[in-house]
Amino acid sequence: MNARIELPYGHETITIEVPRDKLVGTFVPRAIPAVADPAGALRDALAHPVGGPSLRDLAAPDRRVAIVIEDATRPVPNSLVVDGVVSELEAGGVSPKNVTIIVATGLHRAMTDEELASALGHWFGVVNCENHDAHDPQRLTRLGRTSLGTEISLNRSLLEADLRITTGDVEYHQFCGYGGGVKCIYPGLANAAAIETNHSRMDLPGAVPGQIDGNPVREEIDEVGRLAKIDFNVSLAMDAEHRVVAVRAGDPDLSFREACRFVDKMYALDVPRRADLVIASPGGHPKDIDLYQSQKAIEEATQVVAPGGDVLVAARCEEGSGSEKFEAWMQQAYTADDIIDRIREDFVMGGHKAYQIARELQRASIHLHSEIPPGQVRCWLMTPVCSTADIHHLIAQSRSVLVLPQATLVRARVASAND
Repeated sequence: MNARIELPYGHETITIEVPRDKLVGTFVPRAIPAVADPAGALRDALAHPVGGPSLRDLAAPDRRVAIVIEDATRPVPNSLVVDGVVSELEAGGVSPKNVTIIVATGLHRAMTDEELASALGHWFGVVNCENHDAHDPQRLTRLGRTSLGTEISLNRSLLEADLRITTGDVEYHQFCGYGGGVKCIYPGLANAAAIETNHSRMDLPGAVPGQIDGNPVREEIDEVGRLAKIDFNVSLAMDAEHRVVAVRAGDPDLSFREACRFVDKMYALDVPRRADLVIASPGGHPKDIDLYQSQKAIEEATQVVAPGGDVLVAARCEEGSGSEKFEAWMQQAYTADDIIDRIREDFVMGGHKAYQIARELQRASIHLHSEIPPGQVRCWLMTPVCSTADIHHLIAQSRSVLVLPQATLVRARVASAND
């Protein structure tokens, strides 16, 4: 008897079959009822914040407002959030002409006009809007130095605003503990050098998924949020189908932490034992938009694979690698050790993603089912898997199989400390 399992793949799914006597399990997020009326839940959260005044109380006719939103790599219902926040500001007397939406691109590509129109809904062309540019000194203002010694500059439009609002979804992050909250400020709206410094600390003790206190990377992010005097935050917790299950707003730290608790309820998973083969999907579009984003699923899969086992990731990667620097580093290496030695001598963005994959290659063989040409996958030290028939061949060769259909979302750990 075989178990039929659906794996998200881009905007579609692929179906695999695993013999039940080999299947350790298919581990998916726990179900929490989605909010029946997300717009109503958002209005309620804005009016009844977690700590501090309501958004309408913060609004005033002469105030210039900056609202930070996530970019196209995050499945946030930005149009819902923008409409709710701008409508509430307008009800408090703020003119839409005094509102600027800033896309927290970090070092990602800028959002297209089509993507911006979708993100802003009917406010597109009414409020001001800009993509952050981490490389343009004219659009940056020095903020100061953090307790870890990082020199930070932030988006000028943010710091020139009288009222500063962050928005976004909360999910596990590989070394920031959780994405969301004021992470859209740093690294999302920072200068390129500071963003690189942020990522260079990925190996510090405590820089792991699901940890805030005692995580030096997350603690620095929150410190920057305080230095930038963020006034208000909107955090969404979302299920694997991108439905809103909770909205928390208000004090940037408190609202963020409350949303994190919903994430833990859904996505912190125990698995009974390791498997020889772990099959993972990042969760479909946009989480598998490129390999840069899909790498998160690879890392999660390696947490529960047997030493020296196999990891297969089904990620469409319609935009390829997502980073020219990553490609160069992978193509210039003969082994994973080459990349690890190089990053320790010269940390660069893009190279850090190659380093993360190199670490994973030390734990397991990595197989990739994607739209990326097979020759390119081989250059990147991974094995291309071109069809579902090839996936089933790999399954047939394995003694045990574990499946993570939403690997980017979850934090899967082996239940027994001895396993």
